[in-house]
Amino acid sequence: MRWIKPTIRHSISALLGNEVRKHSPESLEPVRQAMLAVLGEAGAQANPRLKHRLMYVHDVHALWYARAEMVAVLSRLHGEARAVDLVRSVTPVFNGLLPKGLMESTRSAR
Repeated sequence: MRWIKPTIRHSISALLGNEVRKHSPESLEPVRQAMLAVLGEAGAQANPRLKHRLMYVHDVHALWYARAEMVAVLSRLHGEARAVDLVRSVTPVFNGLLPKGLMESTRSAR
């Protein structure tokens, strides 16, 4: 017997998820520009698909999770330590757009 029915769980997450993910394009633009600046021309040439995704994604969570791919691309260009520092420099731009728990997870990793 299941304790939580899947339909109830999906209904609750749908209710909460829609509220969290509603952001205007204007609020995402500073995040987008900061990430593109960190990626740079060399990173954009190394992975044009990532640049395209950063330019056109409309979800702050998708931008947040794209940081991992940015580290991978920048690691090939600058080394892992420098890549992690570059991507961490973008983290403050996400303040107020993501749940606190997600933001705090990066602080504990330092």
